[in-house]
Amino acid sequence: MLTLLICGGWLMHEFYVSLTEIRYNTQTESFEVSMRIFPDDLDRALLERTSIHTQLASELEHEEADSLLMVYLLEKFTMVVNGEELTLNYLGKEPESNAIWCYLESSKISIPETITVRNTILTELFPDQVNIIQVYHEKWNKGMLLNHNENSGSLRIGE
Repeated sequence: MLTLLICGGWLMHEFYVSLTEIRYNTQTESFEVSMRIFPDDLDRALLERTSIHTQLASELEHEEADSLLMVYLLEKFTMVVNGEELTLNYLGKEPESNAIWCYLESSKISIPETITVRNTILTELFPDQVNIIQVYHEKWNKGMLLNHNENSGSLRIGE
C-alpha cells in the first residue's frame, strides 16, 4: 500500500522542461534558434505578466498573443557569441501536438568560437524548470542544462 502511494505520487508530479536547438548557418552567418515549449506553461507566464489569456496555439488565441510571446522570449533568452551580444529576431511559432515551436534568428556573426546562452524561460514560475540547450555547428554539437539556479552557460565551439 505504501509503495502504491509513493509511486502514485510520482506519477502525478508534473515536469517542466523546454528544448532549445541552436544551429549556426554558415551560409547566412547567423544562428537559427528553435525552442520547443509547452503552451500551457507559456500561457501561464504571459498571464502573470500581462493579465491576458493568450491561449497560444488554439482557435481562441488572443490577437496580441504573438507579440506578447515575442517580447517574453527576447527578454528571457539571450546569446553572446565571441563576447558580443547578438540581436535576436522573432520569426514566429508553430504548434506541434502538445507543444509549440518558437523560432528566432540572430544577427550576423562570422566564425563563432565561444557562445554563452542565458535562458530564464519559465523559471520565474517553476523553480524546477529545466531548459535543455543543444548547440550545433557543422558536425560539432554539445548540450547544456540550464535551470532557475544556473540560468546561463558557455561553450567553446569545436571542443
